[in-house]
Amino acid sequence: MKKDLEHLRKEIEAIDSEIIELMIRRNDIAKEVGILKNELGLPLRNTDVEKKVIERYREMSENSSLPQDVSESVCRLLIESSVELQSAIPKKRCGKKITIVGGTGGMGRWLQRYLTGMGADVNIVSRSAGCADDMKDSDIVIISVPISSVGSKLKEADAVCKKDALIFDISSVKSPFAECLKEMAGRRKVCSVHHMFGPSIVSMLGRNVVVCDCGCKEAVAEAAELFDSEGSNLIFTSIERHDELAAYVLAFAHASNIVFFTALRESGIPFDELNRIASTTFKKCLNTCIPVSEENAPLYHEIQNLNDNTEEMWNVFEKAVKEVREASLSGDPGKFIELMESGKDYLLRSGDRPHPR
Repeated sequence: MKKDLEHLRKEIEAIDSEIIELMIRRNDIAKEVGILKNELGLPLRNTDVEKKVIERYREMSENSSLPQDVSESVCRLLIESSVELQSAIPKKRCGKKITIVGGTGGMGRWLQRYLTGMGADVNIVSRSAGCADDMKDSDIVIISVPISSVGSKLKEADAVCKKDALIFDISSVKSPFAECLKEMAGRRKVCSVHHMFGPSIVSMLGRNVVVCDCGCKEAVAEAAELFDSEGSNLIFTSIERHDELAAYVLAFAHASNIVFFTALRESGIPFDELNRIASTTFKKCLNTCIPVSEENAPLYHEIQNLNDNTEEMWNVFEKAVKEVREASLSGDPGKFIELMESGKDYLLRSGDRPHPR
């Protein structure tokens, strides 16, 4: 019996290997398709073709041991993988000289790969490489350093960069140096950018990039052009509005997860015991909060501490916790139901559920 079981497992292992090889081959061909699309000027996605592919997968698994829904799910994952690869193929050319200040960090390295892929001449200035004078002949200077250091690096760039150079930061919080940005934007090409994704992404497909207007429309247009890849989402706002929104989409999102795992720890119940009987919702919460617990703690503290809007966010947070607490402990379910219904109305007001990538 044991030998037969082992034999069957070996068969599955061999099939898994074949599946992976075929998936890699499929992606390689999909990349060729993407290159051909570029040459022919065709759009990245063709929903009609994608629907036919999905239907083909469903038909192939009909009346088999493989459920059609599973077949469709696999198909959708393969399509997304193909689209990611195709969208990463450079479509624009950028012949400019670009200096990334602090380019040895995660996002600095991502920017280097992204911009080099467009043909840019990318130079790195960091503690271990180059100096401020290296920015002198750059067409574009990108500040990619810790939030607390952005202000001083902006001033360094201002002092040495040529007058027509574009200068922008990619910081998560703008409050500490907002006035510096606005002053510089009054006399040269300066704006502020925030990538709403991490350095692990393969392409710009579906990624949000916020471009903040500090007073120079020309700078906003030039910075937007760099990140206007097929499938990316450009959002334009002021630096003040950026930080107001970031207090919720970043600081609050991080804080609520930190509160979640802190409360679990404070409960005194071993995590293994909670995890053993985890509900579907609990598991979904863990899928978010565990990665948060492993993130860069000093950076997360800066995002909380340096945003001028964080205190107001905490006031709203505490008010919401108090409302939910009172409603959940009340013998009258009316208030609790009202909170649930009003929340659903707020979240689904656009008619679509949010689908984070």
